[in-house]
Parts: sequence; C-alpha cells; structure tokens
Amino acid sequence: MHPKFIIAEDPRTGKGFLRMGMVINHKDLVVGYEKVWGGGWWARDDERKTVILYGSSCDFGSADFRHLELIDRELKDYTFIFTPMIDLPGNALDLSDVEWI
Repeated sequence: MHPKFIIAEDPRTGKGFLRMGMVINHKDLVVGYEKVWGGGWWARDDERKTVILYGSSCDFGSADFRHLELIDRELKDYTFIFTPMIDLPGNALDLSDVEWI
C-alpha cells in the first residue's frame, strides 16, 4: 500500500475534493463514476503540521490544483506544499478559497 491522493469530484456538490489514502493504484481511490483532476503522492507530518503533495498519478496525470475546493476538516491547521519530487523544495498551496468539510 502506498500514500496516494487524487482530486475527485464530490458527487453532492460537483466540487473538487482532496481524497487521500493508502492504496496500490490511484484508481483505487475513485468511488463510482466521478471526474478526477489528477493526483500524486502524499507525506503527512503531524508534528510540523504539514502535508506534502508530490509527483503525479500514472492513472490520472498531474494534479490540477485549480479544482481543489474541498479538504477534510481534520487537516485545517496543516500547511499543504506541492513539489514535483519529494526531494525538491516545494511551494505552499493557496487554500484561502478551500472549504473544510
């Protein structure tokens, strides 16, 4: 199992939801028939309150963060950072328009 994420369409709202999980393939995160705007891998550091999103999905390609509108409320106090590769410095994502559900 591997830490992977996708940005998938929430069926109730049509908004892009960050879905993270420990799976074999990115497609294992898909529920039913839903639109997916890419994905990648994640690393969560609870001590530093950061989530690093990196890489891309072989199933869905690179994440399109323009569609990231909903994130699990449990992660509200975390800083989200994107980097193409885990060993490279990343950039903090602007989550000012994100709804925490």
